[in-house]
Amino acid sequence: MVKNYSSKILIILTLFSSTLFSIITPMAEELTLALNLSNQDQVAFINSMFLLVGASFSLIWAILGDKFPRKILLIIATFEWAFLTFLTIFSMNFQTLLFFQLFTAIGFGAALPLVFSLMIDLVEPENRGRKFGVLSAVYVLGNGLGQILSGFLIEVYTWQIPLIIISIAGFACSFLLFSIQEPSRGARDELYKFDKLDYKIKKEDLKQIWKIKSTLLILILNFTMFISIGAISSFFISMLKNSNDFSLSSTLATIFLIIVFGSQVPSGPIFGKLGDKKRKIDNNGRIKVVLTCLLFGSLLYIIAYSITFISKDIFTAFIFLGITFFGAFLFGGIDPLTQATLGEINPPQIRSTIYSLNYLAYSFGRSISLLILGQLFLVFNSQYTPGYFILSIMALACTLILVPILKFLPRDIKNIKSKES
Repeated sequence: MVKNYSSKILIILTLFSSTLFSIITPMAEELTLALNLSNQDQVAFINSMFLLVGASFSLIWAILGDKFPRKILLIIATFEWAFLTFLTIFSMNFQTLLFFQLFTAIGFGAALPLVFSLMIDLVEPENRGRKFGVLSAVYVLGNGLGQILSGFLIEVYTWQIPLIIISIAGFACSFLLFSIQEPSRGARDELYKFDKLDYKIKKEDLKQIWKIKSTLLILILNFTMFISIGAISSFFISMLKNSNDFSLSSTLATIFLIIVFGSQVPSGPIFGKLGDKKRKIDNNGRIKVVLTCLLFGSLLYIIAYSITFISKDIFTAFIFLGITFFGAFLFGGIDPLTQATLGEINPPQIRSTIYSLNYLAYSFGRSISLLILGQLFLVFNSQYTPGYFILSIMALACTLILVPILKFLPRDIKNIKSKES
């Protein structure tokens, strides 16, 4: 009973903490005007640095979690990001906004490693796959919640209101965390053999990873892919609102975001099931589905953003909506398949390190993507769509990395099976 209550609190915390890196991007235009920023690219830079600091500190929090009570660390980190988020409303210029956001990212970085570590010891091994699936889904939903909250409220209220709401949620989570159960480390693993997902990178594991070529290639694929598409959802609302692009209202732009990226909610399970089915008859089955999703998803994005060079009226906006909807649907099928493949081709002893590296690949890739988009925004006279078009071409180029993966993957699957038998 206490365990279920504790895990629910951790899920709620994951939801609200994941809103932090998406809360300011839909308000790029309003922040530029309110804080007298030079351009919207400075908001992209701040968001990029937020992700870098958060990802870097996630490793530090994971190490501290081995030495100090995780519950206390999570309370401190959550209170820290809630307090700094509240202080962000007093930002007066680029420097103060950057300062408050970077310190907010320090606490934000604790959520993933400490929540997963606590959840491992709270939940029975046979139920962890389902619970971690819920955590991953909630993390994605939180990202969307941050954008939706800002997108809808900014049209009626000032830019401070979404930040105040999230800071209040953070303070509430800090209070709730006092009531969770602090499990003993490995409490649920005494009778089970389980490789712990603690988001720490172990030096001894890196030597094994170099020997598994398809693992390295998938990590490179995810890194380059997120350099290409990582910023697309982050600034989607700002792109639609921008006067030099579609010039839609914030409310309509947010509705477009919900429609387009809401398509990724069912696409993960759909393509995951399809990939599993293909895998039963072909070792490359999952990766072939990834190739299909990446190839046609990129092409649809390229078509969608290319038509904006002809017209950006409301009729074109709805055509654009339809094309990007199917493109986003296809992209939503990639992550579960690459995650499943990484789990299959790596022995249990090094999976924690693998998923840690994969998380860093996502975070650093998205951070670089935001920097690229910000610079392209300046180059193309304060327009987002040319930058999105270029990023979509870069995503298409990522399909080339799948060619050697298709070559090495069957061999790596055979090797891991021979070691297990």
